[in-house]
Amino acid sequence: MKIQRNTKQRQLILSILMEADRPISINEIYNKVIEKLPSIAKSTIYRNIDILLKQDLIDKYHFHDNEIFYRIKADQNEHKHYVMCDQCNKMFDLPSCPIHDIETAMEEEGFIIQKHQIQISGICKNCAGRKQINTKRHK
Repeated sequence: MKIQRNTKQRQLILSILMEADRPISINEIYNKVIEKLPSIAKSTIYRNIDILLKQDLIDKYHFHDNEIFYRIKADQNEHKHYVMCDQCNKMFDLPSCPIHDIETAMEEEGFIIQKHQIQISGICKNCAGRKQINTKRHK
């Protein structure tokens, strides 16, 4: 693999991802980057994100209609899953990986799982409560 320079753009993107308390989208990253580097092109952010993915420094998540979000990894073995509310877009960490037992069983059969992703759709308790309140009001 070609050695990549550690550019100020890449450093800024990494710091934005480190400060985020959840996976964030390219648009969110871009909006934060242009505060410090107003002339940066969105294509530069995409290019740097691709490099960070290849270096295994960040993870990529697909939510909703495959909108892509990114999150920094604490270490290269870390992997997390999230559930996102369909109404308010709040993200919740899954406490553990529900695929771990399946991975172990498949690896015992000689199958090497390289990655997996879980996408769970739903409504958080706050939005569900508001929905019930609105339904009662309209009766």
